[in-house]
Amino acid sequence: MFATLKVVAGKEADREYRLADEEILLGRGRECGIVIEDVAASRRHARIVLQDGAYVIEDLKSTNRTFVNGTVVAGTRKLKDKDGIRIGGTHFTFKISAPAVVASDEDDSSTVLNAMDASPGTQILFEGDPQAKLQAILKISQALGQALDLDVVLDTILTGLFEIFPHASRALVLLREAERLVPRAVKHRDDDEGSVQYSRTIVARVMQERQAILSQDATHDERFASTQSVVNLRIRSVMCVPLLSSDSEPMGVLQLETQVPGHHFLTGDVQILASVAVQVSVFVQYARLHDEILRQSRLQRELELAEAVQQDFLPQSTPKLEEYHFWAYYLAAGKVGGDYYDFLPLPNGNQAVLLGDVSGKGVPAALRMAKASTTCKVALLSHPDDAGQAAAAMNREICESAARGGFITLVLCVLDPRTHQLTVASAGHPSPLLRRPDGSVADLLHRKLAGLPLGVLEDQSYPTQTTPIGPGDVVMLYSDGISEAANADGRLYSARRVRKVLAAEKGRPPVETGKALVADVRRHVGEQEQSDDISLVVFGRSPGEQW
Repeated sequence: MFATLKVVAGKEADREYRLADEEILLGRGRECGIVIEDVAASRRHARIVLQDGAYVIEDLKSTNRTFVNGTVVAGTRKLKDKDGIRIGGTHFTFKISAPAVVASDEDDSSTVLNAMDASPGTQILFEGDPQAKLQAILKISQALGQALDLDVVLDTILTGLFEIFPHASRALVLLREAERLVPRAVKHRDDDEGSVQYSRTIVARVMQERQAILSQDATHDERFASTQSVVNLRIRSVMCVPLLSSDSEPMGVLQLETQVPGHHFLTGDVQILASVAVQVSVFVQYARLHDEILRQSRLQRELELAEAVQQDFLPQSTPKLEEYHFWAYYLAAGKVGGDYYDFLPLPNGNQAVLLGDVSGKGVPAALRMAKASTTCKVALLSHPDDAGQAAAAMNREICESAARGGFITLVLCVLDPRTHQLTVASAGHPSPLLRRPDGSVADLLHRKLAGLPLGVLEDQSYPTQTTPIGPGDVVMLYSDGISEAANADGRLYSARRVRKVLAAEKGRPPVETGKALVADVRRHVGEQEQSDDISLVVFGRSPGEQW
């Protein structure tokens, strides 16, 4: 059983709250689980409590009283499905229902079939059939847009999965809440079908072993013969994959099943679903974080979680290319930020290097950065031979899903390590800098070739410029958090000073060059608080002797 409160009149009309806790406070105070922005509401106005399997509302001696179906609540009152609740000018509808999900008991003799590791990591997205996986991820990503409400996110995901797997009959998401697995989203292809059932044996193995499981025609599989629930369920083909947090802890499972005669899921299908589950896990974490931010005034714990999730979007290592050295630095102004950099090996053997800056700061910028991360990967792997086309594809996708007023500046470099040619495209971002062995510094892209930021104009084109990279050459990409870093007097660090430090470090490898710039920025800023996110990528080709 689960219940919801839907705002039908008031400041947040149409918003729906899920009553996941046994007790939830309603009122104007920020400590309340449901904050009511209404002067007629008391700080702690009322509470809803789950008692003996039923929800009860209690007025907490509020000034303007609590009403259920137009009647004043005196003490406590048991709530029924479709009851109307009024607090000040805010009206809610109480809904209660039992999800059409049944968990079946079974013994521990189930055998994992066609299992694969489903731990989060970029590499899983591009193994097996990369084109099919990218198409799947792109469909899910496009459908989600800027959705942050968890129920909306999950429903959108299941709808997208039905498009990806046209023979899927049913879909289910189970999420862990307070050490219990709770059905959070259910979908039937045929609205007239009965309840969705799942096997505890299969789900337990998926979560414990962090593996994606494919069972082909389980009703006739001897290895599941002793698991009676699977036989009773008559599951012809089922895929069950884990949803893992940023530290690989199981948050729940995503399950698809088909009962269409003659149609079974294949190994490639479960690989695609496991890849999609990596992205789903991220959206689930951000959606949950968003809910917590709306509910609580103290965000420290939630922001620490966001910081951990965001770190997963940043590369955990630098590329290993013969003759080349890479170094990167990232420091958010707060716990989370909107700067972004990435290294992506392309199918043609080239190496992509990206650095971007999402408009805004804090959690909203971090959420857009999360979206941009997937968008950039999909666009580059769809257009590995044309950096300009890749940038245009990124822009189209971000224009379709960007929040009002949101945009991203981005610089894209594609290095061919065989010919040592570097192609650059820019979306409103400062040009990368190239330092020659003699200390001279030049822009890698003429300012007239820079396009508009991503998310501004849908049909924007992005010209490119190609430059040879010789022995001892060093390339630097940086965000305006460096050039616009201000000291106590308000004086900016400036792009001119970036070039000066880069030139002064001639002959030094990327790691020493980058650290020298960061140290100089710190000296300039002094004790002044950091006002913007800082990101920096430096890479170069080794000279004749090893750096």
